[in-house]
Amino acid sequence: MEKTLKLKQLRKEMEKRGISAAIIPSGDPHLSEYVAEHWRTRAWLSGFTGSAGTVVVTETDAGLWTDSRYFLQAERELEGTGIRLFKMGTPGVPTSEDWLLEQLNKKSIVGVDTRLFSYNQLIGLEDKLYEKKITIAHTQGIGSKGWETRPRLPKEPIIIHPEEIAGETMIVKLTTIRAKMEEAKATSYIITALDEIAWLFNLRGSDVAYNPVFYAYAIVFTNRVALFIDSAKVSPTVMRMLNNHAIEIFDYDEIIDFVKDFKKKERILVDPAKTNFALANTIPSSCKIVWQSSPIALAKACKTEIELEGIRNAMINDGVAMVEVLQWIEQTVGKETITEITVEEKLRNCRSRQPYFVGESFGSIVGYAEHGAIVHYSATPETASEIHPKSFLLIDSGGQYQSGTTDITRTIHLAAPTEQEKEDYTLVLKGMIGLARAVFTPNTRGSNLDMLARQPLLAQQRNYGHGTGHGVGFFLNVHEGPQSIRMEENSVTIQPGMVCSDEPGLYRSGMYGIRIENLIACVPAGTTEFGTFNKWETLTLCPIDLKPVNKALLSTEEVEWLNGYHQRVFDTLAPRLVPELKDWLEKKTKAI
Repeated sequence: MEKTLKLKQLRKEMEKRGISAAIIPSGDPHLSEYVAEHWRTRAWLSGFTGSAGTVVVTETDAGLWTDSRYFLQAERELEGTGIRLFKMGTPGVPTSEDWLLEQLNKKSIVGVDTRLFSYNQLIGLEDKLYEKKITIAHTQGIGSKGWETRPRLPKEPIIIHPEEIAGETMIVKLTTIRAKMEEAKATSYIITALDEIAWLFNLRGSDVAYNPVFYAYAIVFTNRVALFIDSAKVSPTVMRMLNNHAIEIFDYDEIIDFVKDFKKKERILVDPAKTNFALANTIPSSCKIVWQSSPIALAKACKTEIELEGIRNAMINDGVAMVEVLQWIEQTVGKETITEITVEEKLRNCRSRQPYFVGESFGSIVGYAEHGAIVHYSATPETASEIHPKSFLLIDSGGQYQSGTTDITRTIHLAAPTEQEKEDYTLVLKGMIGLARAVFTPNTRGSNLDMLARQPLLAQQRNYGHGTGHGVGFFLNVHEGPQSIRMEENSVTIQPGMVCSDEPGLYRSGMYGIRIENLIACVPAGTTEFGTFNKWETLTLCPIDLKPVNKALLSTEEVEWLNGYHQRVFDTLAPRLVPELKDWLEKKTKAI
């Protein structure tokens, strides 16, 4: 369907429903970052395929709001759609709410699918629009009019994540969560986040690309548990396991009616940032709602020692695959025709031969030269560049293994780097090392640590627009909260067991992009007369390209860290490599 025709059909539907504007976000009823194809309404309507963004359509105008990761991609994909790009966080660019206030008359009606907004989001939107007495109407399915090829909801089977790998039994996890419910004086707890449900029940699925989760809701009571899921996904083996744990099974679509029938005086724990408005608004007024952040989020983020050991093993497997890919690129570029997509395929192939590999943890970002400056670039047959021995190649990829999730970025130079390229690269490396070497107190937040990675660049009046680090799940979502390492304030402190990315970058539009990323785990550093301290353990095992390094810009401590890291990479991976790869790795990890 022609892109502008989709907007015309939406506006006809808006007129039919008596609304002046429609808001179409990216998510699903579980507020997921990545969603099943069935819920990719915003992508279908706008043509913009990034994971984050909101489309707002009025009777005469339309806009997409997205963050700096996607500016270049959005400009390209929105071309010819009739939808303007609003670059979030850029000076002078209004928020979507402020823009609506400017565009709409008093007492206008805005249509939203309230299943796709958290309770907090919608209450905030209502408060903002009330300035002009603009009201919000629930318009289920708004934005998907004319989507005749819309995929069905997935029905892929779920699997058991073995307890010996998961580290804790479902009973232990339920006991932990019920203790948190008791602290909050709650008698029930509605769980909607897909990764939290997968973690709690030690189950995994494949409903969402790259994330081993499945569509379901759960409600934990003090003496029972209800799981709402399409029974077609539940094999007899999984059903027996659930029955053995006294888990009651209901159909996925029964959640609304079930909540409507809550008994009077039920005290229900609800995370207003993770529960969609339609579901939260269904809770009877006779019940008491305990608004509180999800107790599962923090428990899931603080990995057990069994989980950390599993992740370390996954890193060895992933490191072997990465060495194969990097050696292949070096040996092949300039001799055979390879493109960004060729490299993606090689990454997938090499990982697939590793033990316990399940799939990729996200769509690989392989950007050669100027494509590396597009932070979340995704090569297509139409856009994929042929790779030549001339510039930087940025490779951001990851794997899902039964024992852990990986996420790694390496930027390699395929020729002789210029002095500017060396300086840019070395400043990014200094930032990555700066965060990795940090020792900090237990009350430290990610915003306190962000400057360690950013400072070398800021000192030279350079910067990057994305965060420095995100949490990473355990054979779950590659982006996991509640912790983060970024300039924006986040009250969650960095605690032992949390796994984060360490990924500063630098991007010169039209030229190249540089990002170096390792995963790091918060571990105890020790206790002295001055208190208790934490530090980072670097988990990722893969050589960092030394060709673009300007050693003169590194301190003695930074050189020692880099040499020590490379020695550990070689010592750990070499026993798993064939002689040719072992020799290559030895050269790539030599001390500088």
